[in-house]
Amino acid sequence: MSHLETEYIAHDGRKLFLQAWMPEQAKASILIVHGLVEHSKRYSHLADLLVKENIAVFTFDGRGHGKSSLPKPTAYFNDYLDYLKDIHALFEKVQNYFPSVPAFIFGHSMGGALVASYMLEYESQAAGVILSAPALKPDENVSDLLIKLSGILSFILPKLKVLKLDSNKISRDKEVVKNYNEDPLVYSDAIPARTAYQILRMIHFIKSRSNIFHWPVLLLHGTSDELTNPKGTEEFFRNITSEDKTFHRYPELYHELINEIEKELIMKDILDWIKERI
Repeated sequence: MSHLETEYIAHDGRKLFLQAWMPEQAKASILIVHGLVEHSKRYSHLADLLVKENIAVFTFDGRGHGKSSLPKPTAYFNDYLDYLKDIHALFEKVQNYFPSVPAFIFGHSMGGALVASYMLEYESQAAGVILSAPALKPDENVSDLLIKLSGILSFILPKLKVLKLDSNKISRDKEVVKNYNEDPLVYSDAIPARTAYQILRMIHFIKSRSNIFHWPVLLLHGTSDELTNPKGTEEFFRNITSEDKTFHRYPELYHELINEIEKELIMKDILDWIKERI
């Protein structure tokens, strides 16, 4: 196995940090899109598991995140459509790097919304889509008024910090929470208004077009997730037209499924689903 790190210059000149784990002979490939406020290195244990099964893994730090936002993360991006362009360019690179093997795409949390939006916007030829705790529906405690105000704030005060995530809700594993809180590449302040609004835009876009989503898809959500709404995943699962669709609901589990106490089970479910489609 080899591990590569490099940079990619996006369509607007922004530098994005990329990394990849390569097996000696790949029988599949996958692009991983991380969630809000985190970064790609937090998926290295999943990458290790996949590479051992000869699945090449590619990932990147998104706009405003991780090493793509030095000297420190901001969790800010101006327009989710720019993020989709990044995903499109990088997923094409993945497919071209290993053109004779099936290419999958994985998104967690905000990354799940990005991946779902990307598939609907670009009609990508992915062999399969994996959405882990995707952000597909606002939390029921968020008022309609606040949602409407978010659009106004996004344009008037785009970098106003409006919503802070509770790190204790990412996992029931206290060591995971401790490492997350001490990680300098994790953004720990409140989310900028523009970023929050762009996530709401994606949610609306996905909901309006979910009935034309037709790709093989694996959906994963913990029933005790309080950072993304499990009901959004339920609704998406019911509305999509995919003939090959699987939904794993994990009782009592929190938001970051591959960092939960039961992470080995979760990652095996992901690996088994991919292997069945290679």
